[in-house]
Amino acid sequence: MTWIVFAVAAGIVWLWWRWQEGILARRREAAVRRAEFGKNPMDLPSGERTRGLLDEIAVYYREMTDVSGDAQTDPVTWNDLEMDEVFLRVNHTRSYIGEQVLFRRLHAGPAREDIGNEERLEEKIAFFMKEEAARESMEMSLARIGKRREDYYLPVFLGNAKSLKVEHLWLYRALQLLLAGSFLTGMLSQNPVCLAVFIGTALVNAALYAVSREKYEVYLYALGSVKELLRFCRKLTEDPEWMRRFGTERLVQAVGSLKKMEHLIGSFQVKKAGVLTGDVMELLRDYVIGATLWDITLFQRIINLIDGKQESLNVLYETAGEADMAVSVASFRRSVPQYCIPVFADGGGVCAKGLYHPLLREPVCNDIILERGCMITGANASGKSTFIKALAVNAILAQTIHTCTAETFCMPRMQVLTSMAVRDDIVSGESYYIREAGYLKRIVTAASGPARVFCLIDEILRGTNTGERLAASEAVCRYLAVRNCIAVVATHDPELAESVRDLYDCYHFKSEIRGSDICFDYKIYRGLGVNRNAVRILAYMGFPGEIVEMAERLCGPDGEVDQPAEFQTGK
Repeated sequence: MTWIVFAVAAGIVWLWWRWQEGILARRREAAVRRAEFGKNPMDLPSGERTRGLLDEIAVYYREMTDVSGDAQTDPVTWNDLEMDEVFLRVNHTRSYIGEQVLFRRLHAGPAREDIGNEERLEEKIAFFMKEEAARESMEMSLARIGKRREDYYLPVFLGNAKSLKVEHLWLYRALQLLLAGSFLTGMLSQNPVCLAVFIGTALVNAALYAVSREKYEVYLYALGSVKELLRFCRKLTEDPEWMRRFGTERLVQAVGSLKKMEHLIGSFQVKKAGVLTGDVMELLRDYVIGATLWDITLFQRIINLIDGKQESLNVLYETAGEADMAVSVASFRRSVPQYCIPVFADGGGVCAKGLYHPLLREPVCNDIILERGCMITGANASGKSTFIKALAVNAILAQTIHTCTAETFCMPRMQVLTSMAVRDDIVSGESYYIREAGYLKRIVTAASGPARVFCLIDEILRGTNTGERLAASEAVCRYLAVRNCIAVVATHDPELAESVRDLYDCYHFKSEIRGSDICFDYKIYRGLGVNRNAVRILAYMGFPGEIVEMAERLCGPDGEVDQPAEFQTGK
């Protein structure tokens, strides 16, 4: 009796200890979440790991683009603006689903039904910025979904469930019936023939199971991901506060229609998880049960349910992903020196105050008003390219995550197209000029369409001789100026800017020579800047004096006109 009491007491103490350990673990996890919120994700230990998962993160975008065909930010613009780096800077998500939904959002923009209805996203972001306890609870729930590398391929699994169906299922059913029938008949009649049939059928079934199990065990993690997604969304619908803020009637219907799937996946996964440990007894038990072919028919039932519930699963995926994305954007806002909620105005131009690039740790802010196209001139390394990238990136962020790195930002809804990082393509045999002309052609085509375009071009047509470059560049700029387009063109050619001043406003960046140093203030100024510093940079980099002196003689004197670009429409 004493030993029984001691055993019961020890069991109670062990359960209490495990309970306390769980509480402490959750507290430590909450403390980590609290400390990481509002930090630059690339400064956290998980930052570089995420960079290594970009291909996997893009899986959902690729799968959905094949279905919907939407791509607001085309590949050229994405690469020009280094949007992978922008994604990594914004990404504070806790689940692979959140990462994939955020990545797709930056590419494709909001769903068509959500365009013009940013209040829904804004309400979630504001809630997470204000309610710390609720945010930490949401982060911990999302973290249980996790970021296992295998899980990122769940969209492929869901989209191709039909191809995973077990072939010749009737044969497996027949073998199951033969196994059960021979066993019962043999046990009741003690007929050795029936027992022999039972043993032979069991061996055949075990062999079939050994061959078939490899096909569906590859998708074990995917099934586990589906279960975690179902569990998260079911908890969402059961909490009145979460349901009020994040739930929809479609979500409730989707969760209700998938209850049976959650149960089936749970029973399948628990059994198979033991096998993956490599335990001998678990493997033996797996094959004994496998001889009944129960797992194969169960897997088929799960696949049938998935194949018929694609729309419901997509609702769950988007719901969980948008909640995670809202937490991420809230953290991004907290982590930057300054942000604003963009204002969308029908017609009109682009107006920005205190604008800066989100990837800069110590940014210089600038103001600009674009009521029509503008030409930006300036010396090398003075800030032209960074500024137009800041304009383009913020135009994308405004229309995707409803957040800009600026004091104020106002724009109409526009497609953002760029032509910046042009390179020769040795494989295809395309020269620099051919590729640049192709990039510009897509902008010209888009500007001729019904949708308004915000195009940003860095060093237009620099891949050819001076005379033809200036002539072709002026022709392209004049064409864009009278189309459904706002064009921002950065150029080293003040001659080009001067030639189109009747259609474009002029801005410039400047540099200042102080002794042997070249100084930049990275501020944008109104007017046409004519100062150059290419020769001075040669001297600064230590080129032989003979080269520098000859270049100065050939270049001739510089001139410059500097007028501060104030935040007003007057020239």
